[in-house]
Amino acid sequence: MQLIKRFTKGSLLFTAAILVTGCSVFGDDDEEPKFAELQPISEQVQPKVLWDASVGSGIGEHFSRLNPVVEYGKVFAADRNGLVSAFDKSTGERLWRIDLRELIQFDEATDDGWFSGIFSSPFPARIAGGLVARYDRIFLGTENGDVVALNAENGEIVWHTEVNNEVMSDPAVGEGRVVVHTGGGKVISLDAETGEQQWEYEYQTPMLTVRGASAPAIVSGGVVVGDSNGAGMVLIAENGQQAWSQPIGKPSGSTELERLADVDAKPATQGTTLYMIAFNGELVALELMSGEVRWKRDYKAFENMLVTNGRIFLTDVQSHVYALDQSGGIERWSNTQLFGRKLSAPAWHRGNVVVGDFEGYLHWLDSESGTIVGRYEVGGDGVYVEPVVDNNILYVQTRDGDIIALDIQSGS
Repeated sequence: MQLIKRFTKGSLLFTAAILVTGCSVFGDDDEEPKFAELQPISEQVQPKVLWDASVGSGIGEHFSRLNPVVEYGKVFAADRNGLVSAFDKSTGERLWRIDLRELIQFDEATDDGWFSGIFSSPFPARIAGGLVARYDRIFLGTENGDVVALNAENGEIVWHTEVNNEVMSDPAVGEGRVVVHTGGGKVISLDAETGEQQWEYEYQTPMLTVRGASAPAIVSGGVVVGDSNGAGMVLIAENGQQAWSQPIGKPSGSTELERLADVDAKPATQGTTLYMIAFNGELVALELMSGEVRWKRDYKAFENMLVTNGRIFLTDVQSHVYALDQSGGIERWSNTQLFGRKLSAPAWHRGNVVVGDFEGYLHWLDSESGTIVGRYEVGGDGVYVEPVVDNNILYVQTRDGDIIALDIQSGS
């Protein structure tokens, strides 16, 4: 699996790729192993599958953070092509399914189809942003530049808005608005009820960026965003004006590739502290209201962080897993046994930290020591996004569109 890059200059689009190796992100030493082979573990928990289902063809080899979401007694999931399904979260029974490629709504004044040429079969919808559940709706975005709200009860379209930029991360939904961060450097706020645009903020993107964009977060009347220049910022939710900006990424090196400093991970907050991390920069704790730096540590990551129980858990660009104290960033443990396995962001499951890898394995790590205490192969061409946990049940989506519910039991 590859980490895809995007080069933009005007309307030009160029993709490059690098392999994350065990010794260096930018290393090309063929003598070094590209990823860790799995070793026997002392199993202390036994994962078990409760149910499994399928949602279309998944995402294939495309870059995506398309994730399932659990809400309203249901598991909602989608594939890249346009299928969106709802499953009973306890049994896995499919409750409804829609295909956005087959849904064409008409404007009575112009007799034009909303989705004509975009969602109409056989063209893929290219769903990449979301899913997010709120206000009895499911919100999602597409690489075609669409933001869609669906009725969570039956899947019917509530509204659709074109933002004319790729949406590759989760929308932020709250305070009556839906905010998307596009791949072209735009932050756009839409009315959650109608989809009408409220404001737009735009920043200049660099020539070369990591594929994707950080998911925004709505916190206390502000919209927190990490940009592709390596900065974290807060925009005033009411009007989109910038309240403050703070460097997070730390460009270094002699080439454009080495100087990538995107902030692609979703900001995490605890109380008045904001945590942000850059691809080639630092992990920084900031004062939410002012942007003042409380502390910073040298870690490089593009996956989302898990902030819980006084700790920060993260997987870095080399697929090393770390646990740090929230208060000062002191490292408590690290696990390098899974290097190069393209680990997902971590999730919290019954006191353990769970990550998925490119071969389709889930790994349970003891949250106090980092020791691998459980493993389960779900297959599906790999786990590419962090699992979702609801009421101690873990739900995971694979690249080929499998949705699997699991729990664990203690070893004997």
